[in-house]
Amino acid sequence: MDNAKFDEIKLTFLQRLNVEELEETKPLKELGLDSLDVVEMCLDFEDKYGIQFETEELSSFKTVGDLFKALQEKLS
Repeated sequence: MDNAKFDEIKLTFLQRLNVEELEETKPLKELGLDSLDVVEMCLDFEDKYGIQFETEELSSFKTVGDLFKALQEKLS
């Protein structure tokens, strides 16, 4: 994934969570994201970047890093 897309994705997270920094190892739940929030964000990424997440993938994301890794793989 190019740096511009990654920066854009990171900015989306920062804005959504209303924070200035993200720790990729932090659990999504600790950041205030429930499973519905994660699905909604992934749907937004699917629309914006023309990618597709499998249902099983959506429930497997536990940390910001998990989601970033999946996005990097899909956008590579």
